[in-house]
Amino acid sequence: MTGCHLPPPADAPGNTSLLRPRGAADPGGSPRGHDPAGLPVVALVGRPNVGKSTFLARASGRFVETTNAPGTTVGREAREVRTRAGRALLVDLPGTGSLADRPVAGPPFWDALLATVPDAILVVADAGDVARHLPLVVACRDLGLPVVVALNLADEAAAHGVAVDAGRLAQLLAVPVRPTVARTGRGVGGVVALAVARARRRRGVRAGTHSPRALVPADRYPPEVERALAATAAELPTSRALGAAARDPTGLGGLVAAGAISPRGAATLLHPDLVEPYRRAVAARWAAEVEALGARRRPLADRLAGWSVRPWPGLVLLAGVLALTFALVSVVGAAFAGVLAAAWAALASPAIEAAVRALVPVPQLAAALLWGLDSGILGLLTIGIPYVLLFYLLVAALEDSGYLTSLAVLTDRLLAGLGLSGRTAIPLLAATGCNVPAIYGTRVLATRRERVLASFLVTLVPCSARSAVVVAALMPFAGPGPTAAAFAVIVGVTLAAGIAANAILPGRQSALVLELAPLRRPLARQVAAKAGARFRGFLRTAAPVMIAGSIALGLAYETGLVWPATTILDPVVVGWLGLPSVAGLALAFAFLRKELALQLLLVLAAGTAAAAAAGGSLGDLMTPAQLFVYAVVTSVSIPCAATLAALGGELGWRTAGAISAATLGLAIGIGGILARLLGVV
Repeated sequence: MTGCHLPPPADAPGNTSLLRPRGAADPGGSPRGHDPAGLPVVALVGRPNVGKSTFLARASGRFVETTNAPGTTVGREAREVRTRAGRALLVDLPGTGSLADRPVAGPPFWDALLATVPDAILVVADAGDVARHLPLVVACRDLGLPVVVALNLADEAAAHGVAVDAGRLAQLLAVPVRPTVARTGRGVGGVVALAVARARRRRGVRAGTHSPRALVPADRYPPEVERALAATAAELPTSRALGAAARDPTGLGGLVAAGAISPRGAATLLHPDLVEPYRRAVAARWAAEVEALGARRRPLADRLAGWSVRPWPGLVLLAGVLALTFALVSVVGAAFAGVLAAAWAALASPAIEAAVRALVPVPQLAAALLWGLDSGILGLLTIGIPYVLLFYLLVAALEDSGYLTSLAVLTDRLLAGLGLSGRTAIPLLAATGCNVPAIYGTRVLATRRERVLASFLVTLVPCSARSAVVVAALMPFAGPGPTAAAFAVIVGVTLAAGIAANAILPGRQSALVLELAPLRRPLARQVAAKAGARFRGFLRTAAPVMIAGSIALGLAYETGLVWPATTILDPVVVGWLGLPSVAGLALAFAFLRKELALQLLLVLAAGTAAAAAAGGSLGDLMTPAQLFVYAVVTSVSIPCAATLAALGGELGWRTAGAISAATLGLAIGIGGILARLLGVV
């Protein structure tokens, strides 16, 4: 093979953004925009599901929004870390098998890696599968950058009877190697500090404040490969001028000239087919030398993982997980909501009402304020804490256990009927927590068709907010049977809509290629951190909207202005759905946050039913049949504002509008049918 300069693939756009100096604006989301102090940059690199995001969370002390499943880190996440070696920027990159791998419809992975202009690379590898992870380590070392290796999952390797001689591996690689357990934090601080120290030294070398340290030469490839690499390196443009971009569409020449990578490292990126076979061969040889294999064991977690992907007993296990989740949210949530409501009525409500009426002499204004400060806050608490927080905890536990990957494999054949692969199960299950990150999670799907179909289904999956609305609206007044029936209707509508969408959109689903994650015991600390971070986000967004919206709605109600607004919606809300007129207002406000569909309805119930029943309740405002219709319509209807924004950003506003219109039409249509079947109309 000749050593000519290889052009980029035809589908890879020229990446002239890599020629920008450090600190320049990066519209693509590069972490350089988060580096105003010029901190050294350490890139986290590793195969999927090896624990990079957990490293980032442990090192920075801050929760990272991801799940324990391959492909759930779909963008770059940058955090400042403080170690004994100093401060640095730690950048978590999506999982990859090699530097040449391409994410969906994107440039090769090395493009994203080098766009961060790293001063060092921290490669996170699986201590129990060294041979498969070493080629990526060797590829990173070939770039000419300082490399530190974290042999993560050391506890799981030991459980399988695998011991790795980290010292000998460090000698072979000529880079530091440290065993770690990111989930518990063991060894994380030390290996991150080691990477930061090397990044800071390289930053000093590039700035001329440190003398360069002699590096051990990389293992040489066969002579013919080395000649090809040398020829390509010699042909790289050395000028960083903008005029060089035409001769350097990959941007690698500019990075070599800037000292970001070595010429030989750039050449290896342009010849992946030449060097990868030799990397795999040396990885296998080194792995055999450093691994001490005892009696191979198959822990219970491995056996459970195997069972969870088979139709039997995998489907039974899935049904049990769903039933347990439903039972905990409905029973425990309902009981806790009752306790909170009783405590609020006895302790907080009288004091708030007395204070507001004493301070506000205008009766109408005082009543409107009580809608927000009394009924509004009560609605926020009785929905948010018993239902939303509990659901966040359950979903976080499922994520941390690694069950999402097993679910993807299990449901691959089932989802084929919807034109999707089993990988779609990951964002679909993540959507039960929140639709927004699930929309972003569809980036792991192979085609735009799959992303559109999956995003459409995600908007129909009841998130924690909508599930809370269904449970809290039906459980106290209709019981567990109708509550389960409402979820069954929602699932049926979602499946029917998915089948119809699959028939309308041309194309076929891609094959499922997924690394099966092991099942792990969820760590209480991580589950609590993840659920707590999501719940704080919920409170920050929902509380102001809930209180302000309740006050505005109360003012409109107390002054009589609410009724002209309801007349616009009455033909659909009253005539077609058979619901009270004021229910249309709560449905409209639910566009801001789905929780408002119930919270504002609770406020309306308290206001309109006060004369009929002390304190009012949903049972005073609607019959159980009406509540059933209302719950289903709320869950299926147009997504909330945050989800709509995510759809627009990922798929374009035309597609987002079409999906929203489809869900609204489904909600109105199924709601009217249910109203007639249940005798509401």
